[in-house]
Amino acid sequence: MTIDGHECYLTDDGTLDTVITIDGESYRFSQEFAAEFRDENGVMTEKGFIELCKIQIEDIETDASS
Repeated sequence: MTIDGHECYLTDDGTLDTVITIDGESYRFSQEFAAEFRDENGVMTEKGFIELCKIQIEDIETDASS
């Protein structure tokens, strides 16, 4: 899925962490942090995925401009 010009994917690495890949780079989030982006059954929603990616993209772009 393209979000703000970045290729973003939800990745399953076999751990309980939530892992997303943005432009080929993986980012790991703890169960506790990622829980707010999931529904009541623990499933990552599309809206939650987009929000999580946007948070990470903002961090990437902030680091790149520093």
